[in-house]
Amino acid sequence: MQITVHLGLLALVMLCAFGAGLLFRFLQVRSLSRQILELEREKMHDHAEILQLQKQMATLMQEQNPDHAAAQTTRIVPLKDKGTDQPNNGNHKRASQ
Repeated sequence: MQITVHLGLLALVMLCAFGAGLLFRFLQVRSLSRQILELEREKMHDHAEILQLQKQMATLMQEQNPDHAAAQTTRIVPLKDKGTDQPNNGNHKRASQ
């Protein structure tokens, strides 16, 4: 029993299968990229809304009680004391020393 397949026909079938797979993958990637762009737009919109609400809340707090709003500002704690002239007797060594 012999099966004869024309070599040109086999190459054509393989080329068509390759083209169909490539087209399918292209459409799949395009769909996913559209979904990513939509999610990024939604995320940016949500972040803008959060910032707007925070701004409104800050202005309302400042209008209601301006002294209390000024007291709630973030304080910066210095890492080194500028006024200490105490000798270094080994208590203030760095970890690398």
